[in-house]
Amino acid sequence: MPTRRNFTAGLTAASARLREVNSPDLAAHVDEALAVLEGEIVTARKDEKLPIRLPITARDRIVAGAAEANRTVTADVNEAFTRFLAGEFTLNQPVRARRGVAEDKVNLNVRANKTLMEQVAATGVLPMHVAADWLMRKYETGPYAAGQNTLLPAGSTRNPQIPRPVRDLIRARVAEAGKNVNTEIEEAFTRFLAGDFTPVAPVWPKGADMVPFKVSPNNDLFEQVKEKAEGITPMQVALAYLLAEYDIAPDTAAE
Repeated sequence: MPTRRNFTAGLTAASARLREVNSPDLAAHVDEALAVLEGEIVTARKDEKLPIRLPITARDRIVAGAAEANRTVTADVNEAFTRFLAGEFTLNQPVRARRGVAEDKVNLNVRANKTLMEQVAATGVLPMHVAADWLMRKYETGPYAAGQNTLLPAGSTRNPQIPRPVRDLIRARVAEAGKNVNTEIEEAFTRFLAGDFTPVAPVWPKGADMVPFKVSPNNDLFEQVKEKAEGITPMQVALAYLLAEYDIAPDTAAE
């Protein structure tokens, strides 16, 4: 199979030969084909492969949505970059789903405009994140799907000291309910801020085997609770909620 360079050279020679044998109309057709081919080569040089990491369902919805709209995903991505650079599109930072909650992800590969990609990268933002956020917004999927509760970004690690039996029971009961400890703590913060939950700081038994309870609730909610709470810390609010919600006594003993 000839290389693209040999193929282009062959078309150029064919055009010249057709003119020599007095077939200018055929030569014109060859010239037109050559122009199209050369245009594709130039375009390819200006484009670069961009893998966009997306949940499987989001990838499928985007591909189907682009086809329904008679568009290409590449055109959508280039539009995302153009609008981002023009300040017409503000990126929502990617949300890190909690362990056990995140959907499997796959790559959606496109050949995006290399110059635009480089300009986006120069702002300190990953082009993949700009593309993913724009595509999921445009086709209303992922965190932008109707009725979807968007997970908040995970916050700093917090390590309150609580009795080991209490920690283990919290983890077990939250898991049995099919929920996540961090999102349950964020629910506690949200309800406290809305005035729907009045916490009482738990009092642990003396001599309890105290261990760290490693969690990472959203920072913004944590700071809002810290500012509003009086005489109680955000993590005491969280623990009071977890104990009440899952019917766990502060003096729970190891089984």
